[in-house]
Amino acid sequence: MKKSASKGPRLGLVSRRDGMVLISTLLILASVSLIALGMSSDTTSEVRIAGNRKQFEQAFHLADGAADMGVQVILDHMDDAVDPEEDYPDTSTFTLLDGKLYLQNFRLDADLYADIQGYADNDNEADPANGRPDVAFSLTAPPDTTFAAIDVSIDIDRLGANYVAGSSIEFAAGYEGVGKGAGAGSVAVYLAVHTRTNPQANSALTSEVTTVYRKVSHVIGGGQ
Repeated sequence: MKKSASKGPRLGLVSRRDGMVLISTLLILASVSLIALGMSSDTTSEVRIAGNRKQFEQAFHLADGAADMGVQVILDHMDDAVDPEEDYPDTSTFTLLDGKLYLQNFRLDADLYADIQGYADNDNEADPANGRPDVAFSLTAPPDTTFAAIDVSIDIDRLGANYVAGSSIEFAAGYEGVGKGAGAGSVAVYLAVHTRTNPQANSALTSEVTTVYRKVSHVIGGGQ
């Protein structure tokens, strides 16, 4: 009887120890779960940040490249040999890289030539920052590529014009280039080219680039 009475407290002590071990194990598992959840959340955030950064870089590079395209549009409208209505892409899908990149919904503003020439019916003051773009299109790619579809707009505004300083007569030099043109009374026309790109899947992301182009008359390709 004494032996059996002495075993009771030992069994209770063992049970309490087992319960403490179980609780400790559960606490450890809970801690590990919280750490794993935090790491998973960090990984998801990093993936989203990387994706947004990639879209931003694509949008910026396209906006920067669209500035060069805007300059070419200016030169085309100043060249009688080019007819934008005939030579430019139509409004449907135009293949840039077969199976990889396409140009869609290409549009030209009806007042684009007036904007470039500075005529009275131009809309320069009405759209100083892409409110009514002169050129607009979309770049798209197949779903299995990493390229995100982007809308691109280009707005061209004539800023003013003045005579080019200096001349070949004044310096008895500059037989070629801008100096020669200035001797014949060259005029420098300044035009602002505003470009804007916006990924279709992320309306909150926008990239804008503004450059100033100088077109010098009487000089072939006279621009800066």
